[in-house]
Amino acid sequence: MVFLSILWHMHQPWYINRETGNLDSPVLLFRTIFNYYPMALIASSHSRVKVCFNITPVLIEQLEAVSRGETRDDFHETLLEKEPEKEKLELLISQLPGPVLGSHRRLLLLAGKVRDNSHTAQDLFDLNVYLHLASFHPVLRDEKISGLLRKGRGFDTEDAGFLYRKESEILRNTLPLYKRLQDSGQVEISTSPFAHPIMPLVFNTDNALKTSTSMTVPGGLFSRPEDASAQLAEGINSYERVFGRRPAGIWPPEGSLDDETLKLFHSSGIRWTASDESLLSGTLNRQSQGLHYSIWDFRDGLSIFFRDHGLSDLIGFAYQHTKEEEAASDFLGKIEEAGKGDEERMVAVILDGENPWDFYPEHGARFLSSLYGMIGESSRIRMLTFSEAIEEKGLHRGKLESISPGSWMGNNFDNWIGKPAANRAWEMLGRARKHAETSQGLIGEEKKKILRREILLSESSDWFWWYSLPAEAKIKKRFDLYFRNSLGNIYGITGNPPPEEILSPVENLQKNERIPYISPVIDGRNTHFYEWSNAIEADPSAMWATFRPVGFPLEKIYYGYDEKNIFVRIDSKNAGDLRITISLGWPEERNFEITGGHGDGGIVYAAQEIIEIAIPRHLAGKDSGTVSFGIFVVTVDGRRFRIPSTENFRITFKDEENWIV
Repeated sequence: MVFLSILWHMHQPWYINRETGNLDSPVLLFRTIFNYYPMALIASSHSRVKVCFNITPVLIEQLEAVSRGETRDDFHETLLEKEPEKEKLELLISQLPGPVLGSHRRLLLLAGKVRDNSHTAQDLFDLNVYLHLASFHPVLRDEKISGLLRKGRGFDTEDAGFLYRKESEILRNTLPLYKRLQDSGQVEISTSPFAHPIMPLVFNTDNALKTSTSMTVPGGLFSRPEDASAQLAEGINSYERVFGRRPAGIWPPEGSLDDETLKLFHSSGIRWTASDESLLSGTLNRQSQGLHYSIWDFRDGLSIFFRDHGLSDLIGFAYQHTKEEEAASDFLGKIEEAGKGDEERMVAVILDGENPWDFYPEHGARFLSSLYGMIGESSRIRMLTFSEAIEEKGLHRGKLESISPGSWMGNNFDNWIGKPAANRAWEMLGRARKHAETSQGLIGEEKKKILRREILLSESSDWFWWYSLPAEAKIKKRFDLYFRNSLGNIYGITGNPPPEEILSPVENLQKNERIPYISPVIDGRNTHFYEWSNAIEADPSAMWATFRPVGFPLEKIYYGYDEKNIFVRIDSKNAGDLRITISLGWPEERNFEITGGHGDGGIVYAAQEIIEIAIPRHLAGKDSGTVSFGIFVVTVDGRRFRIPSTENFRITFKDEENWIV
């Protein structure tokens, strides 16, 4: 018998602008009608299945504010606009996931007309309505919504009003649905510290120096143990208000743990927490080798579950391009395989409940329904909530006196500290936090409460994430603004003007653009230093919106162009064992499979020490402008990856000649 506990983690950063009171991102509404409500709805139709949903307090409070009408959601309210603004629609498109929007050809055509300035007023209205239609997950597409999707154009205010009322209903019902599932005993709801901070770094950023980091982390950047306690207390308060009980479990943001965080959880009455199996390996100084199938108790009894990285990755990354029923069947088999043997095992699968489904053929609808149905009928798998698991007799338990600091990314905090921009952000936060401490005696009690909330929001992991990872400049600029606005609010609440340092971006993104003009020899070898020296270099393992997949097959990717070709180089230790597809355009407008030393459709290909590919520019449909491409990789054992995991690589052709000396 194998005992299985699944946790779907659900989180959004704080998007509400304190000055306007508006929620200025479409992501909250989109994720609610595309993920949060449908995930609960699917679970509710499988009464024999037990699952855990982790809902962060900042997500809870934003859902409450919007559903009650206390906060205006700009995306939701566009449905009431008879003449939506072109610039606003373009902004909305840029913040919604490309794979979802790209699955609607009519939507792409409308977006193209707006982009090319060849649109009519009706096109703008149609685009606005269609953006909302595309946001409805397949399980929510009733006869009326399906009819509107088939209609595709010529929408009117009655259509928009119907969608507005439908979205309002879902916003109002999402948290109550989760509460009903919790009260029935089918679902466990856990939560996180309030603003989703990296708790060990809030305790002290010097904790990063205790990890296996390769980054430069200056000492003394930030240390506020009292804020770590406040983050947890505020998170618990938000949960209790909505769900009517104290949470038994806490998912630490990004799976980040250290001894101080565990002690705080335990002293607050929390019964269980979780992280990645890599932390257990780091703690025991050896590969977990199945030891993560036990429940581990920290000192006086706080239970820790360690997620199976490989099994979680199958859902997060590998099944995205597989028929969903086949993927569910394969996953069931692998869970049963993990439980083979005489000893009963506890398998924890933990991952985002949002991002993976963007890429699934049916956005996870059939996968989840099939998986829940098959598990409910299995005699070899028993699903438990995490609270039920710690009460289950017969499961092996271990004990830890200490834990190796780290996150579900590994035994470090490199995704939130260490890069120059992230370090600078921590320094700025430290100065703002000190200012708040010295100034709070000069303000009234009501302002002190507002100040306390803003301090917690400024410590969110989301801001430091985008200072640490490669991403498009427009995304980085948006989150940089969120962070600096939060710091500015700290100064503003205390009646002081913001310092000069927060008036300019934390990270300088105005770098000289490199023109990746190259002419490599396509022979599968690094023929000479200069053939790829001017190419754009990318680390594919750092391109994931969440944690990195285990056993990732690629090491480096390089790309560039000359007057005739687009060139791509892939470095991998297992080049000969990979099946590769190059996808030109978004969504996959033209796919070219590369097999047997050559590519189809005119692509030239060679795989020896490295993989080198030449793609004639005319295959992209244009010889000038911008071309985007993605890379699909299938390993010999059947694992599938899309690189990048979200948006495509982009190449902008320049007319001027390029000389490399």
